Amino acid sequence: MKIYTDDEVFVQIKEKSRQAYIKSWQDFKSFCPDHEFENGYPPEEIFIKYFNHLKLDKKMATSSLWTHYSYLNSVMKRKYGFKMQDNPRITMLIKGFEAETTKKAAIFEVEDLERFWAMKVNTAFWEVRQAVALTAYFGGLRMIECMNLALEQIVRGPDGFTITHTRAKQRSDKVTTKFMVVGVYAHVLAMYLDKVNNQLEKYKGRVWYTGKKSDSLSNQHMGKNSISKNPHEIASLLNLPDPARYTFHSFRRTSATNAADAGATTEQLVDFYGWKNSSMCKEYISSSKPAILGMANRLSVTDKEAMTEPKIQESNQDLFNGDTGIENVITTLLQEDPNLDALISEMENEDMFLEAGIPLATQQSGFNVQQGCVEASIKQAISALPAARNGANIELKVIVVNNMSGNINL
Repeated sequence: MKIYTDDEVFVQIKEKSRQAYIKSWQDFKSFCPDHEFENGYPPEEIFIKYFNHLKLDKKMATSSLWTHYSYLNSVMKRKYGFKMQDNPRITMLIKGFEAETTKKAAIFEVEDLERFWAMKVNTAFWEVRQAVALTAYFGGLRMIECMNLALEQIVRGPDGFTITHTRAKQRSDKVTTKFMVVGVYAHVLAMYLDKVNNQLEKYKGRVWYTGKKSDSLSNQHMGKNSISKNPHEIASLLNLPDPARYTFHSFRRTSATNAADAGATTEQLVDFYGWKNSSMCKEYISSSKPAILGMANRLSVTDKEAMTEPKIQESNQDLFNGDTGIENVITTLLQEDPNLDALISEMENEDMFLEAGIPLATQQSGFNVQQGCVEASIKQAISALPAARNGANIELKVIVVNNMSGNINL
């Protein structure tokens, strides 16, 4: 088996990302200096010790472990013709680390951000932070995307600012997209950009400059550390609990959450936020306020129907046990709707029944009702009577009332 030298390996890797592969491989070789790398590939046990070292000693995030795994695997395949996937215990180890509780970036309440943007700040220090938060929120930007914005990509118009940018996680197919900052928010962004133009005389290039604790901007770009601290500083200013939970990704999560709350569709979310597939939308749509409220309304309607539905008698025998039971039913109906009394009175005329094609039944002793009764066979009611179960003939008289134009339906 031919073993390629390190130089022969790294020349095969794209120059743009070559240094990351070189550093990862050198760090790994430094961890196990006793192994002869030019004589054969390292055994599985060394990789397991190395990834345990990265996780337990260096406190490296699991996502970073997978990045190093990818770098090392690429080098191993080129140098030895060996895939790390052939040692499943390595991948099982890293997957085991994924079981740890993942702390997601906290989501701002939109009212809190509104409160921050509405503040009358007197220093450029806070003006630039208002502008960064606005841009990241309205664009759903990752931090690298926000840092890569250029002044010439921000166009002022009558409705606000139109901003063009490129999604960071697109690889071979770089996607350029646009978003807008409008209304009173555009006014806040304009105050910062005017200072960039007037004080620093900058009209192209990077957007974010360091704000002093005065009215002036420094002619120095905001670095990664300064921008990453932006959400912590905002949370502290607003006296939010545990400000450390708010990272730059909080702006993007807050943006997606409020878009879902406003009824954005899966297709709109995927397109605007540059996600690879719709599975990323599930967290936001399933937990959006319309989704939660809609489910609550469904449950409450069901509960309401259950509460208002007439209770079934423990025994239908009481309802249909002779004339007294029928009298109770009619009395209850009249109590619930007094208008029924007037309707029944209007139907005293025998001609109304004849015109409706409904024959009048004979009145039964013990229950002398002057209104007409419609003779009907109700199997469910009859089957509840003890006499019916004993084979006796049952005659049941019911009143059918419809309050629509005096029509009677059976």
